[in-house]
Amino acid sequence: MAVLLALAPALTLSASCTEAAPADGPATVKCNGPCDDGEAIPRYEADMAALNRNWSGVVPMETVEDAYRVRVQLGDQVLVADTHLFGSDVNVIPYDDGDSAVDVDGNMIGAGDAVIARYFPPGEVGIAVKHHRPEHRSLSLEGSSADDMKEDFKLQDTHIEIVVGVMRNGQPGAVTMNNPQDYQQGRFGNANYSMMFLRPAYPAFLNAEQQVSFRDNVRTMLLGFNAVSNFPGDYNGGDPLAANSPEKVREHSAQMVRAISGDEDARAWFRDPAHQVYCAELAHVSFSAGLIMPLNADTFVPLVGQPTWDAFVAELEKHQAGEASAFTDLNSNDQAMMVEGTLAPADLMPVADYAPVGNPAARQIAFQPMTMADIVESFMATHIPRDVMGEGVAPIQAAVLTQMKPGLLESMAMDQVPETDPRRQAVEAVWTQVLGVVGTSYADYDEFRANLAPVMDAARMLTGPR
Repeated sequence: MAVLLALAPALTLSASCTEAAPADGPATVKCNGPCDDGEAIPRYEADMAALNRNWSGVVPMETVEDAYRVRVQLGDQVLVADTHLFGSDVNVIPYDDGDSAVDVDGNMIGAGDAVIARYFPPGEVGIAVKHHRPEHRSLSLEGSSADDMKEDFKLQDTHIEIVVGVMRNGQPGAVTMNNPQDYQQGRFGNANYSMMFLRPAYPAFLNAEQQVSFRDNVRTMLLGFNAVSNFPGDYNGGDPLAANSPEKVREHSAQMVRAISGDEDARAWFRDPAHQVYCAELAHVSFSAGLIMPLNADTFVPLVGQPTWDAFVAELEKHQAGEASAFTDLNSNDQAMMVEGTLAPADLMPVADYAPVGNPAARQIAFQPMTMADIVESFMATHIPRDVMGEGVAPIQAAVLTQMKPGLLESMAMDQVPETDPRRQAVEAVWTQVLGVVGTSYADYDEFRANLAPVMDAARMLTGPR
């Protein structure tokens, strides 16, 4: 039985670290709560010898947390960055993609998703981040290729899938929804591909009943978008985030309803490269639409018309009855049949309408997209935290930033643009400004941030061919 290391954590996403650990060593079971509590979720401990056999690395792991850290080689200095730890204990969650799983001692367990289902009961929706941190626990920026640097920008995170709690054969289970649709056939993967679970925390101004309604709306939006969307060929930084504003989320939602109802023009709209949906984008648009666009007549009839809305409702009713429908006919993931869909309550309004007056998050999408400038800033803060290490790291940060430049240009496709192109010249000019500020030692961190703020604002305005 494969072992998944996870922090069960968050629209704020509670962070959860996870990784798949090997199945050849025993897991010690502890109790996650009072041990006489029948509802307590057992806690497992990874066999560190087995973990090190699976991912040997240059430096052996001594604790589970070591699988989530990277040793950054900076000349003669080594820094340790906790890239996938979030200040919480790591929960080890055992899983197996089969329905006849056995434990390391050969004892029959049955459904391999049973423990995951304890964290994501039927109806719950979360996110799993697939990553390769355990295989890449050492980082030397000298000599790194642009492609290698791109993966390090992303912290070795390589796929996002949406976890959904379901009922399987009369028992709680869990499946994943993905773009591409057939990714791992809707399961969780083998022992060599790590995961980190994230559990959404809905806005505090929603009461419990409203939170359930929006969770259900997210899940049904996910069913719809996964069925009609198409995965882009150039997914690794080359596909734009289309639904990047509330207005565009509304447009995507209306097109999804039309496409499920059978509108061929709407289905073609999702095949257009401008509207294709990569893995993380599926989570982004599903959660955003789930909060902004309640699936009820009041929201959609004005947008798509009564006949189209009625056709969408008919497809959803077929799905709920276990019959073939557009939700499954258009999805190559057989697990989608188990995901429950439901209309929103007739009186449910967009989440912003429940927010207190003046709440800055009221009109936002579920997750705020990051620009390349944000990604680089986050990488530096994670790997070489200046606020912790002090202004003495200024030359180190500047050296690292210089090493990162080829990967950054490749990620923006600026490496394909002539140096005389005004877009390339604008990037180079801002890059020089950022490098100048980063390489300067200031009196303290606050002064550094004050000098960095205006050039980072300029950097966030830059766009490339990607």
